[in-house]
Parts: sequence; C-alpha cells; structure tokens
Amino acid sequence: MKVGFLVLILCVISFFVGRGTSFMGSALSTNTLLHDNPMMKSKDKKLSKLDNGALVSKETFDYWKLPQESSKRGSYDKLTTLNLGRGLYTIGSDSIVNSHFIIGNDGVIVYDTGDNEHDASIFYKELRKVTQYPVRAIIYSHEHYSLGAKYFVEEEKRRGNRNIKIIGHPNTNKVMAMTGGVEALHSEVSGVLMARTVEQFNLYLPDKGDDARFKNTVIPNNDGFVPVNTPVRNGQRLTIVGVDMTFYTKDIGTDTSNQVLVHIPSKKAVLNNIMWGWFPNIYSLRGGKYRNPEDWKRSVEFIKKLKPEILMSTHSTSLRGREKIAQRLQSYQDGLSFVLDQTLKGISLGMGPDELRYFVKIPDYLKSEPTLIENYGTVSSMPPRIYTAIFGHFDRDATNLYKLHPDDEAKRIVLAMGGETRVKSLADYAYRDGDYQWSCQLANYLVRINNSNDNNQIKANCLKQIGYRSLATTARSWALSQARKAEGKVAIIKNAPATFVQVRNNASAFVNNYRIRINPGRSQGTDKFIAVNLGYDEKYGLHIRNAVVDFVTDRKMIEKMKDIEVHMNKDTFTKIYNNLGTVDDFIASADIGIEKGTREEVIEAFSNFDIIYDWENDPALNVLKERTLASEEE
Repeated sequence: MKVGFLVLILCVISFFVGRGTSFMGSALSTNTLLHDNPMMKSKDKKLSKLDNGALVSKETFDYWKLPQESSKRGSYDKLTTLNLGRGLYTIGSDSIVNSHFIIGNDGVIVYDTGDNEHDASIFYKELRKVTQYPVRAIIYSHEHYSLGAKYFVEEEKRRGNRNIKIIGHPNTNKVMAMTGGVEALHSEVSGVLMARTVEQFNLYLPDKGDDARFKNTVIPNNDGFVPVNTPVRNGQRLTIVGVDMTFYTKDIGTDTSNQVLVHIPSKKAVLNNIMWGWFPNIYSLRGGKYRNPEDWKRSVEFIKKLKPEILMSTHSTSLRGREKIAQRLQSYQDGLSFVLDQTLKGISLGMGPDELRYFVKIPDYLKSEPTLIENYGTVSSMPPRIYTAIFGHFDRDATNLYKLHPDDEAKRIVLAMGGETRVKSLADYAYRDGDYQWSCQLANYLVRINNSNDNNQIKANCLKQIGYRSLATTARSWALSQARKAEGKVAIIKNAPATFVQVRNNASAFVNNYRIRINPGRSQGTDKFIAVNLGYDEKYGLHIRNAVVDFVTDRKMIEKMKDIEVHMNKDTFTKIYNNLGTVDDFIASADIGIEKGTREEVIEAFSNFDIIYDWENDPALNVLKERTLASEEE
C-alpha cells in the first residue's frame, strides 16, 4: 500500500515536471517580486489628504506640511515673499516657477513673470506690496516661463510706464512664434508635444477631491508672451536702474538651451534655471529633446565658478551663504553624475532600458538632499532615456525585432491566460492585493481587446492608486488624467491645434508641416504642384510626387512648376491646417481664391491630404470647440 502510494506521488510529480512546472514553482506566490516596484505590494501603504482633498502618499503629505522656510525644502508650495537683502527678493508659490525681482535706484528688474496670467497676477501683487518703483526690465530665464509678461506690461501701462526692456535669449522670439515655448525635435509634431505637456501638468484634474491637483499646474495660454526687445549675447553687460548685470547664454543647458543666466557681481548673486528644487529632470515624460546630464553638470559647474553668496533659481528655494550654496551645487552635480555613471555602468553590464530603471537606485545620502527629492520627476524614468539617446529603442534582444502589434499581443496574452473573464479576475485580485502596476498591465490588455466600460473601470481603479501613491507630481498627473479618461470624466486631446498667432508669425513652417498629411494610397500616380499664396509676398509650394510631398520656397521654381495656385489669408490657412473646414467650403465662402487651375483640380489636389483633427468624432476636440465658442460669447 505504501509502495503504491509512493508510486502515485512520483507519477504526479512527473506529470507537473513534464509540463515545465515544479511544486516549488507552483508554490511561488503571485506577489513574489524579484525587483522592488513602488506600485506593487502597496495596499498597506496608507494615504493622506491635503487641504483640498487630494489623496497623496504619506511622503507627499509630510513634505507638503513642511514650513516654507524649512531647510528640508527644495521648493516653495505656498505663497512666500523672501527678502534676501541687497535689494533682492524671491516670490514663491504653488506655481511651478518662482519670480524674482531686484530693486535698483529708481526701478525694478523682474526675472520671470510666471507661466500664465494667473501666476503673473499673484507675483505682481506681491511685488507691489514691497515697492512702488516702476518695472524697468523683465528678464526671461528661458522660453517656458515667459507667458506672464503681458500681465506685468499691461499693469505697468496703467501706471503710466510704457518703457520696459524685455530681455531674453536671441532664439526666444523664434521659438515662441513657432511652438509657444514647447519645442519638438521635429516641429511637425509640436502640437502633440503640447498635448502631452498639458496632460503632464494637471490640466485634466479638478481643484478639489481625491484626484485634485495641488502643485505644478500649467495653464496653456500663449497670449501672455511679450516679444524680446533686448536680446542679449553671452558675456554681455547691461546696467539697468543702477544694477550692473552680466548675462550668460552659451553652454547654459538644462531643459532648453535658450537660457539666460544673470550674474550681479556687486551683489554676488546669480539668477538661473539650472538649480531646480527637485531631482534634475534628465527626462521629462511629456517628451522633448535629450537632456544630456553632462551639459547640466557643466552648467552647475559654471555657477560654482562664479562663487555666489545669493542663489536665486526658477524652481528651487533661494539660498544665502557661499558655503551653503556650494554644498547645494555639489550635491546637485553629484545627483546628475550618479544617474549618468550608474546608467553607463548598467549598459556596460549588458542591461537594456527596462532593466536599467531597476538598477539605478539613488543612495540615501543623496536622497536626503532637499533639491534631490523625486517629487517632480521619477529617477526610474531617466536611465532608459539615456539608453535610447545612445542606442535608440532597440534593446539588443532579438525577440523584439518584429514585435507584435499591441492589439495582437493583447489578444494572444488574454487567450493564453484563460480568456477575458479569467484576466478580469486576475486584475481584480492584483488590485485588491495592492499590486497596482500588475493590475494596470492586465487592464491594458483587457481594454485593447474589449474597450468596455467594465474594462476601463478596472484600468481607472489601478491608475488612481498609482497616481495617489506617486511622489512625482508629473507621474500623478499622467496616471490620474488617464484614470479620469477611462471613467469618461475627461477627454484627453492627442494633438493640440495650431493657434492663429502661431501661423501668423511663422506661416512657412506650418505650410511645410502640412506635407506630412499626404495619404500614400490616394496619392499614388499623382504629380501635382500646389502654390499657396498667403499674401504680403508670402508664397510657398507643395509638390506632390506620389507618396512624398516637397516643400518649396524658391519663388522662381514655384512660378515655373505650379499646376494650381490658391490665394488665402493666414487665418484661413490656419483653419485648413486645423481641419475646421474643407477647401471646397472655403472656396464657396470666397475665403480661398483660385489663381490657376479649376475648382475641381484644387479640390482633387487637396484631397490627397488626410484629416488630422477629427472635430466630429474626437471628444477632446469637441470639448475644445465648445470652450472656444463659450469664450467668444463672453
């Protein structure tokens, strides 16, 4: 009997081993992790509520409750005006950016006016509590925070002051005209980068409640920009209201290369966008050009050589004392060095992007530095960006050479796991067990195979928990925005339309951008040259050659090769660019005139271009249209 029982046991073991499964393997808990992930095993991590009801992690709550003057702070979260002495002042708030001002002999110099009119109004009122001197100069640290200037200028006009120098990098006006301050590597997709930007900075989150925004909110509004009238070159010196300033614009790079660092030797002060109030954001989730840590380190080194006694920065708390400043600068530089060096080490050991995000872990002594807290961006997202900057997206794993389309992968994974009902059960179990990341990954497969309300709610539930537990405000915004989209509470725009101002200022670029919309199927066999006359001596060409379109600016070539020519103003072209009407519609309304060719030929030529902005079927564009119409009626 005992022998028979033993034989039975051995047969059972053989059965499982033959299928690649051992008792040891089957006994492993589904919660077992080989690598720590903050969004796994998290159900026992308690959440707290801020004053506006926002659900946040204990780490976020504790930081938020720190006094504004605490040495543990790297940035301001509440309205604070700090007198640094020597006529230097810093205004901090819950905005993403600080504003600084310098009181001179008979006027004020302002360094950054905020990201929007709301910020600017707060900063201006605070400034006026300190001094009634007129604003004589506004300095843009860089293009990102130039959109509060109009408010300052208009307020000064009311006070009779119309003479304000707008100081900035020589490239600022060009960048703002083209992209509104959000510059993509390829300008054709700047609208997508803008759409990603507003998703990253709380646009889709409410002011109150569990999902509420509470820090680093960016409100898009290009109308607040005032063009630079005093561009400065590297090393240039200016004296304004008795304050001697030296401007540096070369090799000052962080999130943009169009920066202006100001050194005031007499006050031993430096104003800059290099020292941030959180871990240097080597990679921004919204996207953008590669932010080389070596460049950022060199920029920090430049400040170190100036040996400031007062440090005033766009994002961090202002600091006094040469030794304190030197220590802060060194720690910041060390944070950059650590992430770069350890990423390169991991690459040298054969790791790819996904392994690197788990390999590079900030040591405790750096984590404790106030300006190296990860409450803006996450360090885990940075090593993969360094990797792709070096090697591109291929991780050297040949099984990824011909990856399945995400929809096909989802279909096969769900089938392999036992079907939709089974995967729903697994996602629900993972959620209840606090494995929010795994729950979300399963939910993503479910939504791809069946975009049902139930599946979207599963996805929303786990994304909310990830958002609440994220220390980084950017990660919180991404997670909660998409959770609210899954619940049907918001519609997220994929590609921000061009503004009339952008096209008026840089029409040639937008005519050029239009070329990428060619439909390679419909345009086969087509050889057609379209001349686009926008008036005021601006004429451009779009030459359709099968599935490729050439943008032409040479006037002689345009006149020689054009098959058709249309005439319109820039606002009409903006509407065509944004798909707010068809060429046929605008011909009928006389907004488009035909200089050469027939109406049918013009319509046929433009029919080769696809629609990008689907105002009828895209819910986010519908919301944008309703808001635009409402604002026009006010």
